[in-house]
Amino acid sequence: MTDTTSTELALLQGARLKGRLTPETAAVFVGDEGQALLQELEARGLLKAGAAGARLTPEGRERLASLLGEEREAAGAGALTGLYAEFDEPNHALKEVVTAWQLRPGGTVNDHSDADYDREVLGRVEAVHAVAAPLVERIAAEVPRLATYSRRLAAALARLDADHRFLANPLVDSYHQVWFELHEDLLGLLGLDREDEAKAGRA
Repeated sequence: MTDTTSTELALLQGARLKGRLTPETAAVFVGDEGQALLQELEARGLLKAGAAGARLTPEGRERLASLLGEEREAAGAGALTGLYAEFDEPNHALKEVVTAWQLRPGGTVNDHSDADYDREVLGRVEAVHAVAAPLVERIAAEVPRLATYSRRLAAALARLDADHRFLANPLVDSYHQVWFELHEDLLGLLGLDREDEAKAGRA
């Protein structure tokens, strides 16, 4: 897969993950060339511009599926399946952290009035990251397009102490949001369905 094709795939997948892309959100996936590439894919009928951003067209979804198939074949399903199996441990650990951030023991809503409790929960993100970071780097070694997730996770972690939104707020590039998108990316790459994975306890 050429660099140009990989960049196209990154932006089409970004449109699927975000629902709609603006030049700012496109830059998350493809850097400074996001706006020009958005316009190019709109001209090719793969994205449709709207007031809230560009969204995938049916043709864009077909192109995305084709490119994911090429990427899957190039990486090798065996390596990806093994890495996805390892993904399960930090995935469950992060879900536990997010649940603890939202709900106190016993199921009461966390109103964030206990600074010590919140500090302990936030500290657990670093433990998750210690396991997740090298795994994400190994995933990126097989699928270079996914290297951006290493940078985004590290950036969210670095901002977490100063701004707690960067744990799980979907309106910013929070740790959980980035992790969710990585999970979705892996599911798409492996041709898996999230609902089926949830039934198997892996989503």
